[in-house]
Amino acid sequence: MLHVVSAPEETSPERNSIDRRAHLGRLDYLIVSIITLAGGLLRFVSLGKPGSLVFDEVYYAKDACYYARGAAKVCPLDYEQTLVHPPLGKWLLSIGVKLFGYDSFGWRAAAAAAGTITIVLLYLLAKRLLRSTLGAALASGLLAIDLLHLVQSRISMLDIFLPMFALAALLFLVVDRDRRNAGAAASTALRLGAGLMLGGAVASKWSGGFFLPLAMALVVAWEIGRRRRSDAGRPVVSGLMSELASCAVFFVLVPLALYVVTYLGRVEGAFLALPWSDGSFFRAVWEQQFSMLDYHAHLTQLHGYQSPPWTWPLVKRPVSYFFDSSGGTYREIMAFGSPFVWWSSLLALAFTGYRWVRARSVESPEGVILAGFLFAYLPWLVQSTGRGAIFLFYMLPAVPFMYLALAYVAVRIGDGIEARIAVAVFVAGAIGFFIYFMPLALNRPISEDAWRARIWFESCTKPEGYEGSPDGWCWI
Repeated sequence: MLHVVSAPEETSPERNSIDRRAHLGRLDYLIVSIITLAGGLLRFVSLGKPGSLVFDEVYYAKDACYYARGAAKVCPLDYEQTLVHPPLGKWLLSIGVKLFGYDSFGWRAAAAAAGTITIVLLYLLAKRLLRSTLGAALASGLLAIDLLHLVQSRISMLDIFLPMFALAALLFLVVDRDRRNAGAAASTALRLGAGLMLGGAVASKWSGGFFLPLAMALVVAWEIGRRRRSDAGRPVVSGLMSELASCAVFFVLVPLALYVVTYLGRVEGAFLALPWSDGSFFRAVWEQQFSMLDYHAHLTQLHGYQSPPWTWPLVKRPVSYFFDSSGGTYREIMAFGSPFVWWSSLLALAFTGYRWVRARSVESPEGVILAGFLFAYLPWLVQSTGRGAIFLFYMLPAVPFMYLALAYVAVRIGDGIEARIAVAVFVAGAIGFFIYFMPLALNRPISEDAWRARIWFESCTKPEGYEGSPDGWCWI
């Protein structure tokens, strides 16, 4: 029979000092290599198709070319279009343009690389959190075939960099936590690494800033937990005070420094001038932030594919990036998630929350999984009222935590034959749904009937107040 097994005793320093399940073995190296290779092939094969600019590539691909110092006749523009977003994501996209040229493969190469790297990072984080090769393989394998992550890995946009930086930051922090629980001092190198990764997330897109308070909350909670186990007096106050300076340095100043550095070459100004003086680089960066804030705070323009955040996990309103019906077949690139897997993940998150309440441990894997999902997703629910142009693909940074929750359930239901059959059936279902919907993610030619059979989410109601074209804008 299926049964729930207890979580590993991760709250015990003695347990952590001898627990080798968090470390990679030969089987782990083999499995992560296979999953990464498969995920990489899905992301890189035929990456240059379609050969035209798709959706917001009309902005970001051209800016990447501009960052790579391409001539105006090549890019084709001689100015930056997307000043409302920080520079790092565009710097990264420009690497592909620099290496492979300004073509459809070149402007998408960095996104495909980031998506592939994220698969590896999720495996490493899941292994650390769940102490399970099965759990790590399931989480990273699901991400490798996630439809939304796959699509965003194959298009020149900024969003794919957020989960990569966020998972890297969490991995640094979890490794530091485990070392401290084993008796070591806090690692400056690991916290610096986490701070730089958090800075990378914010410097790619402002919504990456959601992970800054997550890092602070986890570090403080873990320290409070350590002090409670050692019977230290006033563990909450003392734990908070002991981590205050570290959080300020590594999760505020370090990300801020990296953020500012990414503007070098992007704004005019003297770097050595007084920050508040006219003509100062720092003043130019500061003024640019106010311009960006004004834009996002007053963004009311509606879009035909926008949707309220509560609908994103339910996959009610995908976003069509590309459509072509020439030659007697239908081709489309659509940003959406597998309903079978995403809906299952909601149940897994609920179960994870239940187990977290039962565990009452700030260091349990349940806490990290839930906190990661909530910090990535809930801010959109809070601030979305009255804001235009928010889309399902903003859900992307939360997706790895949905798969961590599913992996957590797979590990916790036990290792009996019934449990393994249940996991195998779920994996088969996930792969089956991926194969079925894959043509809509990978621009594969299918018949009109096959295309219509896959457009099961007939949610084409225009947003209230939207005055765009009444025809041809829904899924095509």
